[in-house]
Amino acid sequence: MADQSDESPDDPGPRWASPGEFGEPAATDARTGVATPLLAGFSIALLAGITQSPTSFRWPGPAIFVLVLTVGLFVISLQVGFRSRGKLYSRDDALSWGRINDLPADEAEAFKAKVQRHHIEVWRQAQRTVRLSYNAGISTLGIAVSLVAAPPTANGTTTVPMAEQSWRWLAFAMGLLLTGLEIGWIARDEVIYRRLLRTATGRALREPTP
Repeated sequence: MADQSDESPDDPGPRWASPGEFGEPAATDARTGVATPLLAGFSIALLAGITQSPTSFRWPGPAIFVLVLTVGLFVISLQVGFRSRGKLYSRDDALSWGRINDLPADEAEAFKAKVQRHHIEVWRQAQRTVRLSYNAGISTLGIAVSLVAAPPTANGTTTVPMAEQSWRWLAFAMGLLLTGLEIGWIARDEVIYRRLLRTATGRALREPTP
């Protein structure tokens, strides 16, 4: 993880926080501003298609349930991301607004730095929810698409030709396989994140308090 302070050990100035990984703000903006709304809209459109023609799908009920869950997860990611975005700003952003109190310049900067560090911590905690809900939404969307791909039935008999059934069952299996790979990728990233967090926490506890 990136250093959380913009000062060197010999710099007596105020400590300003960084977002952790330097590319994280851009990745977060892309996730909450582009990817999540797009995927949520696709999920809603698919949900509407199933509710209008349930007999065209083998498991309309489970597919609808999973899609509703998917939309809910994406909305959580979207809302938390938007609400927390205002807590993410840099030292230059904070100083560009000029004076906000009657304190001397050095004390005012120290106060701004303290507030900024608190806001960055709030933003980081929010991003945890954003990331988990987004990843869960991706996983449930993959399951829903797989359910939709299965060939429909009517009175216990299939309503599509045998060749078409084979392709749709292949698509069903492929969807589950890709979804499983995605879940494995997410789980791997989560394990790495927790390992880095434990390492950073242990290092902070071992460092002497100034």
